[in-house]
Amino acid sequence: MKYTVYEGSRKGGRPGNEDRVGYAYTNATLAMVLADGMGGHSRGDLAADILVREVLRMFRDQARPDLPNCQEFLLDAIYAAHAAINEYALQQRMKDPPRTTCVVCIVQGGKAWWAHVGDSRLYHFGADRLLRRTLDHSAVQQLVDNGLIAEDEINLHPDRNKLLNGLGGYILPNIELSQGVDLGEGDVLLMCSDGFWSYLKSDEMLSTLRQLDV
Repeated sequence: MKYTVYEGSRKGGRPGNEDRVGYAYTNATLAMVLADGMGGHSRGDLAADILVREVLRMFRDQARPDLPNCQEFLLDAIYAAHAAINEYALQQRMKDPPRTTCVVCIVQGGKAWWAHVGDSRLYHFGADRLLRRTLDHSAVQQLVDNGLIAEDEINLHPDRNKLLNGLGGYILPNIELSQGVDLGEGDVLLMCSDGFWSYLKSDEMLSTLRQLDV
């Protein structure tokens, strides 16, 4: 399995950066994680840190060198991260547990599996088109699903930051899982937070990815 990984994060116009990224691999399997601390809650950066650290720790513990069940791993790892965030908040006597969104992807045996919570996204690009992307757990995505607004209105809608799902807190997250997806030569898996996708349309992402290397 040959692949190239690039990770990057920028603070942008905000006072702090609550996005976190990371990856780990064996000679058979690759794990990639992205988390975006949720604004409106204290220390979203801590929740994002804990999530990335916990998922990659479990990957290193369990990949020998592959994972026996990628979907099961995704569920277990994200739920474990949720529990670790709450445990940290309890130990630190925080008034409100920090919260984060996430998207986690496993690549193994020429296939990809992913899971997400919130509005952090994964885009799967083929040679000349967007093949699939995750759907946000948000109020505006519900409006799109119900035919009340168009897809291209999400980025400018006043309620676009209202999320229906996240990690941390006392309600279990609703983790959305993909099926195993075959990867073709040259396919790109792009994982990003809303600080990235809200400024770029998918066709802009694709055209840039095809003009330049990763």
